[in-house]
Amino acid sequence: MTDPAPAGTFRPHHTAITVGDLEASKAFYGYFGFRLIAEWVKHDKSLTITHLQLDEGWVLELFHYRNDDGTEPPVFTVGNNLPETGVKHFGFTVDDLAATRAAVVAAGIGEVTEIARGRTLVDYFFVRDPDGMYVEVVNDSRDTDWRRPLLLTDGG
Repeated sequence: MTDPAPAGTFRPHHTAITVGDLEASKAFYGYFGFRLIAEWVKHDKSLTITHLQLDEGWVLELFHYRNDDGTEPPVFTVGNNLPETGVKHFGFTVDDLAATRAAVVAAGIGEVTEIARGRTLVDYFFVRDPDGMYVEVVNDSRDTDWRRPLLLTDGG
């Protein structure tokens, strides 16, 4: 295994998603602490690009194309169709998963799954955004180190 890139060379900056209802998406992701920092609108309003940012700097880039053709939105399975190639979801980490899940349920921001333990030993739940995409909320209490990765199997 090769060493990772030198510390400080790469840092997360943004994640981009396309949304169907821009205002609903702004409100949904606002619940997680994202605030509007920039927005660009094409002259004919056929495209809006919105940047929302967390205090820590992570930017969520929302692409909203005016949908005049009546196309049905895709249907997602938990985790956003994991067997299909491509980016699937992004996750937020929290200290108290059960309390956070209860707060998300009480806020009524979207359909919420039960808390589960993943195959890689991370506890999580998913919440659906206004377009039906699943966002993961995790509590990762593993003691991990890239020099000693956890090598897990299904025991079969």
